[in-house]
Amino acid sequence: MRTVAYGEHADNVVDAWDTDADTVAVLVHGGYWRVRYDRSYLTPFAEYLVAQGLSVASLEYRRIGNGGEWPVLHQDVVAGVDKVVELFPGKRIVLVGHSAGGHLALLAADRPGVAKVVSVAGLCDLARAHELGLSDNAVTELLGGDMGRLAEADPMNRMPPPVPVTLLHGDADTHVPLELSQRYQAKSGAELVVLPGIDHFEPVEPGAAATVEAIQRR
Repeated sequence: MRTVAYGEHADNVVDAWDTDADTVAVLVHGGYWRVRYDRSYLTPFAEYLVAQGLSVASLEYRRIGNGGEWPVLHQDVVAGVDKVVELFPGKRIVLVGHSAGGHLALLAADRPGVAKVVSVAGLCDLARAHELGLSDNAVTELLGGDMGRLAEADPMNRMPPPVPVTLLHGDADTHVPLELSQRYQAKSGAELVVLPGIDHFEPVEPGAAATVEAIQRR
């Protein structure tokens, strides 16, 4: 594994594991966009994906609390994805966003070189997440209180998706309601895989075969 910078801020970095595989899983972590959550919780999953024969890149980005309110964190993820495409020339790039990372991955789906997005327990419908007041009104924090920016930040307003999208969501998820993926699926026609009895973190833990299959499926 090597860590490569894609910008000037300390959080503008990507951890990269290169293998002979033609597919790169680009992990975008969650944590309701807040600075106290970083990419480290996805490292065991990244290593599991490498063991399954995939190349992996795990993105860090600025978050709420260190200058990462909208649109800065989106700009960071876009720049990070572009760096991954540069690091892995000619490889198939699959964005794998977990939770709030699902929101960011869907917004970066139009970057050159991206072949697919896998949203795992994703915050796919920002307006509905705001209506529900999820995680102590995290959407309001993300937008710095300027709700006039909600529409531009919401993946639901970028239809149809520019690349194939697979939505994975456990029906036992208590952090991000399954309803958000269902609403995105209904509007976009994206593939939705409901994982019975699965919680918020299981699909990004070692052994999560459904996530591996979604990444590998063409």
